Amino acid sequence: MLAKAFDVNSSFIWRPLTLLIRAFLLDKVKFCPDCGSESVVKDGHNRRENIPRVQMFQCKNCGRRFVERANTIFYWKHSSMGELFIITWIFFEGGSRNWAREWISSIGEYSCAEWFERVENALVGAVGNTGGFVDGIFQADEMQIRSFGEKPLVFGVKGEDGKVFETPLPGDSALEFKSALERADEELGSIIVLDTDGHASYPQAAEWLGIHHRPVNRSEEGFVDGKGIHSNGVENLWSHDRPWIEAARGYSSMKTLKRAVKAHQAYKNQVKNSPAPVWAFLKITISNPNKGYFLLSFITRFHRECRVPVSNNKVFMKFT
Repeated sequence: MLAKAFDVNSSFIWRPLTLLIRAFLLDKVKFCPDCGSESVVKDGHNRRENIPRVQMFQCKNCGRRFVERANTIFYWKHSSMGELFIITWIFFEGGSRNWAREWISSIGEYSCAEWFERVENALVGAVGNTGGFVDGIFQADEMQIRSFGEKPLVFGVKGEDGKVFETPLPGDSALEFKSALERADEELGSIIVLDTDGHASYPQAAEWLGIHHRPVNRSEEGFVDGKGIHSNGVENLWSHDRPWIEAARGYSSMKTLKRAVKAHQAYKNQVKNSPAPVWAFLKITISNPNKGYFLLSFITRFHRECRVPVSNNKVFMKFT
Protein backbone atom coordinates (compact mmCIF):
# COMPACT_ATOMS: atom_id res chain seq x y z
CA MET A 1 0.00 0.00 0.00
CA LEU A 2 2.78 2.43 0.86
CA ALA A 3 4.65 1.41 -2.27
CA LYS A 4 1.59 2.08 -4.42
CA ALA A 5 0.95 5.40 -2.68
CA PHE A 6 4.44 6.68 -3.51
CA ASP A 7 4.79 4.80 -6.81
CA VAL A 8 8.03 3.09 -5.80
CA ASN A 9 9.27 -0.46 -5.79
CA SER A 10 7.81 -2.24 -2.76
CA SER A 11 11.19 -3.55 -1.59
CA PHE A 12 12.48 0.04 -1.39
CA ILE A 13 10.41 0.60 1.76
CA TRP A 14 11.33 -2.43 3.83
CA ARG A 15 14.65 -3.50 2.29
CA PRO A 16 16.72 -1.49 4.85
CA LEU A 17 14.75 -3.03 7.72
CA THR A 18 15.26 -6.51 6.27
CA LEU A 19 19.02 -5.92 6.27
CA LEU A 20 18.82 -4.66 9.86
CA ILE A 21 16.90 -7.73 10.99
CA ARG A 22 19.34 -9.97 9.15
CA ALA A 23 22.26 -8.35 10.97
CA PHE A 24 20.42 -8.83 14.26
CA LEU A 25 19.83 -12.49 13.43
CA LEU A 26 23.51 -13.19 12.80
CA ASP A 27 24.14 -12.77 16.51
CA LYS A 28 21.15 -14.89 17.53
CA VAL A 29 21.75 -18.15 15.66
CA LYS A 30 22.66 -20.45 18.53
CA PHE A 31 21.40 -23.94 17.72
CA CYS A 32 20.53 -26.37 14.94
CA PRO A 33 16.82 -26.56 13.98
CA ASP A 34 17.15 -30.33 13.47
CA CYS A 35 19.06 -31.72 16.45
CA GLY A 36 19.15 -28.73 18.82
CA SER A 37 22.94 -28.71 19.04
CA GLU A 38 24.52 -25.35 19.80
CA SER A 39 27.69 -26.34 17.94
CA VAL A 40 27.07 -24.37 14.73
CA VAL A 41 29.44 -22.48 12.45
CA LYS A 42 29.07 -20.09 9.54
CA ASP A 43 29.12 -21.89 6.20
CA GLY A 44 29.20 -19.41 3.35
CA HIS A 45 26.15 -17.98 1.61
CA ASN A 46 23.20 -19.34 -0.30
CA ARG A 47 23.67 -20.09 -3.99
CA ARG A 48 20.17 -19.24 -5.18
CA GLU A 49 20.07 -16.51 -7.80
CA ASN A 50 16.50 -15.37 -7.17
CA ILE A 51 17.08 -14.19 -3.58
CA PRO A 52 19.75 -11.95 -2.00
CA ARG A 53 22.90 -13.43 -0.48
CA VAL A 54 21.94 -15.00 2.82
CA GLN A 55 24.33 -16.25 5.47
CA MET A 56 24.28 -20.03 5.86
CA PHE A 57 25.21 -22.06 8.93
CA GLN A 58 26.13 -25.69 9.42
CA CYS A 59 25.65 -27.90 12.45
CA LYS A 60 28.88 -29.65 13.43
CA ASN A 61 26.84 -32.37 15.11
CA CYS A 62 24.43 -33.54 12.38
CA GLY A 63 25.72 -31.66 9.33
CA ARG A 64 22.48 -29.78 8.64
CA ARG A 65 22.91 -26.52 6.68
CA PHE A 66 20.36 -23.81 7.41
CA VAL A 67 19.77 -20.11 6.94
CA GLU A 68 20.01 -17.46 9.64
CA ARG A 69 16.26 -17.17 10.12
CA ALA A 70 15.57 -20.93 10.38
CA ASN A 71 15.22 -20.73 14.16
CA THR A 72 12.78 -17.81 14.12
CA ILE A 73 9.23 -16.98 13.16
CA PHE A 74 10.74 -15.11 10.21
CA TYR A 75 11.41 -18.45 8.50
CA TRP A 76 8.72 -17.45 6.05
CA LYS A 77 8.55 -17.93 2.31
CA HIS A 78 5.76 -15.50 1.44
CA SER A 79 7.17 -12.09 2.22
CA SER A 80 10.35 -10.27 3.28
CA MET A 81 11.27 -9.93 6.95
CA GLY A 82 11.16 -6.14 6.72
CA GLU A 83 7.66 -6.13 5.23
CA LEU A 84 6.35 -8.55 7.84
CA PHE A 85 7.92 -6.55 10.66
CA ILE A 86 6.48 -3.23 9.47
CA ILE A 87 2.93 -4.50 9.08
CA THR A 88 3.11 -6.33 12.43
CA TRP A 89 4.36 -3.23 14.20
CA ILE A 90 1.58 -1.10 12.70
CA PHE A 91 -1.03 -3.74 13.56
CA PHE A 92 -0.08 -3.79 17.24
CA GLU A 93 0.06 0.01 17.28
CA GLY A 94 -3.64 0.17 16.44
CA GLY A 95 -4.22 -1.03 12.91
CA SER A 96 -6.87 -3.56 12.01
CA ARG A 97 -6.27 -7.13 10.97
CA ASN A 98 -8.37 -6.61 7.84
CA TRP A 99 -6.18 -3.65 6.88
CA ALA A 100 -3.10 -5.79 7.47
CA ARG A 101 -4.47 -8.45 5.15
CA GLU A 102 -5.08 -5.82 2.50
CA TRP A 103 -1.50 -4.61 2.85
CA ILE A 104 0.03 -8.03 2.17
CA SER A 105 -2.87 -9.42 0.16
CA SER A 106 -0.39 -10.93 -2.28
CA ILE A 107 0.44 -13.68 0.22
CA GLY A 108 -3.21 -14.50 0.80
CA GLU A 109 -5.58 -14.15 3.73
CA TYR A 110 -4.80 -17.60 5.12
CA SER A 111 -1.04 -17.01 5.12
CA CYS A 112 -1.51 -13.60 6.70
CA ALA A 113 -3.65 -15.06 9.47
CA GLU A 114 -1.03 -17.77 10.01
CA TRP A 115 1.68 -15.12 10.31
CA PHE A 116 -0.21 -13.20 12.99
CA GLU A 117 -0.80 -16.44 14.85
CA ARG A 118 2.97 -17.01 14.89
CA VAL A 119 3.60 -13.49 16.18
CA GLU A 120 0.90 -13.76 18.83
CA ASN A 121 2.26 -17.10 20.03
CA ALA A 122 5.75 -15.57 20.31
CA LEU A 123 4.39 -12.66 22.33
CA VAL A 124 2.23 -14.90 24.51
CA GLY A 125 5.39 -16.88 25.27
CA ALA A 126 6.84 -13.70 26.75
CA VAL A 127 3.86 -12.97 29.02
CA GLY A 128 4.92 -12.77 32.65
CA ASN A 129 8.57 -12.21 31.79
CA THR A 130 8.36 -8.56 32.83
CA GLY A 131 11.74 -8.26 34.49
CA GLY A 132 10.64 -7.86 38.11
CA PHE A 133 7.45 -7.75 40.13
CA VAL A 134 6.01 -4.84 42.06
CA ASP A 135 3.79 -5.64 45.03
CA GLY A 136 1.27 -3.10 46.18
CA ILE A 137 -1.62 -1.07 44.82
CA PHE A 138 -3.31 -2.12 41.59
CA GLN A 139 -6.32 -0.93 39.62
CA ALA A 140 -8.77 -3.20 37.81
CA ASP A 141 -11.61 -2.72 35.39
CA GLU A 142 -13.50 -4.61 32.73
CA MET A 143 -15.00 -3.62 29.40
CA GLN A 144 -17.42 -5.40 27.12
CA ILE A 145 -16.66 -6.00 23.45
CA ARG A 146 -18.39 -7.74 20.56
CA SER A 147 -16.54 -10.68 19.03
CA PHE A 148 -17.44 -13.99 17.30
CA GLY A 149 -21.15 -13.20 17.79
CA GLU A 150 -20.88 -12.85 21.57
CA LYS A 151 -20.17 -10.12 24.11
CA PRO A 152 -17.18 -11.23 26.20
CA LEU A 153 -15.42 -8.98 28.69
CA VAL A 154 -11.80 -7.90 28.53
CA PHE A 155 -10.55 -7.75 32.12
CA GLY A 156 -7.60 -5.50 32.90
CA VAL A 157 -5.32 -4.88 35.89
CA LYS A 158 -2.70 -2.12 36.01
CA GLY A 159 0.13 -1.75 38.53
CA GLU A 160 1.90 1.32 39.82
CA ASP A 161 4.85 0.56 37.54
CA GLY A 162 2.63 0.80 34.45
CA LYS A 163 2.64 -2.95 33.71
CA VAL A 164 -0.74 -4.35 32.71
CA PHE A 165 -2.59 -7.65 32.77
CA GLU A 166 -5.29 -8.33 30.17
CA THR A 167 -7.49 -11.35 29.58
CA PRO A 168 -10.93 -12.02 28.07
CA LEU A 169 -13.67 -13.43 30.29
CA PRO A 170 -16.94 -15.05 29.19
CA GLY A 171 -18.84 -13.44 32.07
CA ASP A 172 -18.64 -11.08 35.03
CA SER A 173 -19.23 -13.35 38.01
CA ALA A 174 -17.19 -13.02 41.20
CA LEU A 175 -15.67 -16.44 40.52
CA GLU A 176 -14.42 -15.35 37.09
CA PHE A 177 -13.04 -12.11 38.53
CA LYS A 178 -11.29 -14.13 41.25
CA SER A 179 -9.67 -16.40 38.65
CA ALA A 180 -8.51 -13.40 36.60
CA LEU A 181 -7.08 -11.65 39.68
CA GLU A 182 -5.15 -14.81 40.62
CA ARG A 183 -3.52 -14.87 37.18
CA ALA A 184 -2.77 -11.15 37.42
CA ASP A 185 -1.15 -11.76 40.80
CA GLU A 186 1.13 -14.36 39.19
CA GLU A 187 2.11 -12.18 36.23
CA LEU A 188 2.38 -8.71 37.81
CA GLY A 189 3.13 -9.25 41.49
CA SER A 190 1.17 -9.65 44.72
CA ILE A 191 -2.01 -7.59 44.71
CA ILE A 192 -2.32 -6.13 48.19
CA VAL A 193 -4.71 -3.24 47.49
CA LEU A 194 -7.16 -3.16 44.59
CA ASP A 195 -8.98 -0.04 43.38
CA THR A 196 -11.97 -0.66 41.12
CA ASP A 197 -15.30 0.79 40.09
CA GLY A 198 -18.50 -0.25 41.82
CA HIS A 199 -19.05 -3.55 39.98
CA ALA A 200 -20.77 -5.99 42.34
CA SER A 201 -18.34 -8.88 41.72
CA TYR A 202 -15.16 -7.16 42.91
CA PRO A 203 -15.86 -7.17 46.70
CA GLN A 204 -16.49 -10.92 46.83
CA ALA A 205 -13.54 -11.77 44.56
CA ALA A 206 -11.21 -9.57 46.63
CA GLU A 207 -12.47 -11.08 49.88
CA TRP A 208 -11.80 -14.63 48.66
CA LEU A 209 -8.20 -13.65 47.82
CA GLY A 210 -7.55 -11.58 50.95
CA ILE A 211 -7.11 -8.37 48.94
CA HIS A 212 -7.98 -5.00 50.44
CA HIS A 213 -10.63 -3.63 48.07
CA ARG A 214 -11.31 0.09 47.60
CA PRO A 215 -14.33 0.82 45.38
CA VAL A 216 -14.26 4.13 43.54
CA ASN A 217 -17.40 5.45 41.87
CA ARG A 218 -17.45 7.82 38.95
CA SER A 219 -17.60 11.53 39.76
CA GLU A 220 -17.14 14.73 37.79
CA GLU A 221 -13.38 14.29 38.13
CA GLY A 222 -13.48 10.72 36.85
CA PHE A 223 -13.09 7.61 38.97
CA VAL A 224 -11.83 9.51 42.02
CA ASP A 225 -13.20 9.59 45.56
CA GLY A 226 -12.97 12.33 48.15
CA LYS A 227 -9.66 11.00 49.49
CA GLY A 228 -8.00 11.09 46.09
CA ILE A 229 -8.16 7.33 45.56
CA HIS A 230 -8.79 6.71 41.89
CA SER A 231 -8.83 4.10 39.14
CA ASN A 232 -8.21 6.52 36.29
CA GLY A 233 -5.05 4.62 35.35
CA VAL A 234 -6.91 1.56 34.15
CA GLU A 235 -9.66 3.72 32.65
CA ASN A 236 -6.95 5.47 30.65
CA LEU A 237 -5.65 2.04 29.62
CA TRP A 238 -9.03 1.18 28.14
CA SER A 239 -9.26 4.52 26.34
CA HIS A 240 -6.11 3.54 24.42
CA ASP A 241 -6.79 -0.18 24.09
CA ARG A 242 -10.44 -0.12 23.05
CA PRO A 243 -9.74 1.23 19.52
CA TRP A 244 -7.12 -1.50 18.99
CA ILE A 245 -9.31 -4.30 20.35
CA GLU A 246 -12.31 -3.16 18.32
CA ALA A 247 -10.22 -2.70 15.17
CA ALA A 248 -8.56 -6.09 15.60
CA ARG A 249 -11.81 -8.01 16.10
CA GLY A 250 -12.62 -10.97 13.93
CA TYR A 251 -11.32 -13.77 16.12
CA SER A 252 -13.37 -16.93 15.82
CA SER A 253 -13.40 -18.15 19.42
CA MET A 254 -12.53 -17.31 23.01
CA LYS A 255 -9.25 -19.20 22.50
CA THR A 256 -8.08 -17.03 19.60
CA LEU A 257 -9.34 -13.86 21.27
CA LYS A 258 -7.39 -14.71 24.43
CA ARG A 259 -4.25 -15.34 22.39
CA ALA A 260 -4.59 -11.92 20.76
CA VAL A 261 -5.33 -10.07 24.02
CA LYS A 262 -2.42 -11.72 25.85
CA ALA A 263 -0.13 -10.91 22.92
CA HIS A 264 -1.24 -7.30 23.18
CA GLN A 265 -0.45 -7.39 26.91
CA ALA A 266 3.10 -8.61 26.22
CA TYR A 267 3.53 -5.99 23.51
CA LYS A 268 2.40 -3.24 25.87
CA ASN A 269 4.54 -4.37 28.83
CA GLN A 270 7.74 -5.35 27.08
CA VAL A 271 7.77 -3.31 23.89
CA LYS A 272 5.90 -0.07 24.54
CA ASN A 273 7.46 0.30 28.00
CA SER A 274 10.93 -0.57 26.78
CA PRO A 275 13.61 2.13 26.35
CA ALA A 276 14.33 0.58 22.93
CA PRO A 277 10.94 -0.62 21.61
CA VAL A 278 12.09 -1.78 18.16
CA TRP A 279 14.89 -3.92 19.57
CA ALA A 280 12.60 -5.29 22.28
CA PHE A 281 10.03 -6.27 19.65
CA LEU A 282 12.70 -7.87 17.48
CA LYS A 283 14.10 -9.81 20.43
CA ILE A 284 10.70 -11.31 21.25
CA THR A 285 9.71 -12.12 17.67
CA ILE A 286 13.13 -13.46 16.73
CA SER A 287 13.46 -15.65 19.80
CA ASN A 288 12.44 -19.10 18.66
CA PRO A 289 9.49 -20.45 20.66
CA ASN A 290 9.90 -23.82 18.93
CA LYS A 291 13.33 -24.84 20.26
CA GLY A 292 11.59 -27.28 22.57
CA TYR A 293 9.70 -28.61 19.56
CA PHE A 294 12.92 -29.24 17.63
CA LEU A 295 14.46 -31.05 20.61
CA LEU A 296 11.29 -33.05 21.20
CA SER A 297 11.16 -34.06 17.53
CA PHE A 298 14.80 -35.15 17.65
CA ILE A 299 14.32 -37.28 20.78
CA THR A 300 11.13 -38.82 19.40
CA ARG A 301 12.93 -39.66 16.14
CA PHE A 302 15.90 -41.08 18.10
CA HIS A 303 13.68 -43.40 20.13
CA ARG A 304 11.80 -44.48 17.01
CA GLU A 305 14.95 -45.25 15.02
CA CYS A 306 16.60 -47.04 17.94
CA ARG A 307 13.32 -48.75 18.83
CA VAL A 308 13.67 -47.65 22.42
CA PRO A 309 10.28 -47.74 24.20
CA VAL A 310 9.21 -44.55 25.90
CA SER A 311 7.08 -45.39 28.90
CA ASN A 312 7.12 -42.12 30.79
CA ASN A 313 5.93 -38.84 29.30
CA LYS A 314 7.99 -36.97 31.89
CA VAL A 315 11.00 -37.63 29.68
CA PHE A 316 9.54 -35.11 27.25
CA MET A 317 8.14 -32.57 29.64
CA LYS A 318 11.44 -30.81 30.29
CA PHE A 319 11.77 -30.00 26.61
CA THR A 320 8.39 -28.34 26.16
